[in-house]
Amino acid sequence: MIEAVIYHRKKELCGYRISGHAGFAQAGEDIVCSAVSILAINTVNAMEQLTSMPFRCEADEKKGGYLKVMFSEIEKGIDQDAALLLKAMVLGLEDLAKEYKKYIRLNYKEV
Repeated sequence: MIEAVIYHRKKELCGYRISGHAGFAQAGEDIVCSAVSILAINTVNAMEQLTSMPFRCEADEKKGGYLKVMFSEIEKGIDQDAALLLKAMVLGLEDLAKEYKKYIRLNYKEV
C-alpha cells in the first residue's frame, strides 16, 4: 500500500511524504504506483523550475519508494505558485485514493 502524508501548518500546505508500493500489479505494470510517482515527482520538478521557494527533498528507493518534500521556510508561508502546485498534486492524490482505496492511504498531518 502507498501511504501519502500531506503536511500542513495552520491549514496551509507545506510538504508531503510518500512511501510504499501499491501492489495493484507487478512492478513495471502497476498503474497506481506510476500515477502517484508521476504526481509526486512532477511536483518536485515543477517547484524547482517554476517557483523560487526553497525546499528540502529526500528520496530513497531502498525504503520502498520513499519521497519527502518540505518547504524550508514554512514559518513565512509559501508563495502562491508553490501553493498551487501542491494543491494540484493533492487533488490528484485524493482522486486516486477514492478510486483505488485498497492501494493508497492519504493522511493529513499538522506540523
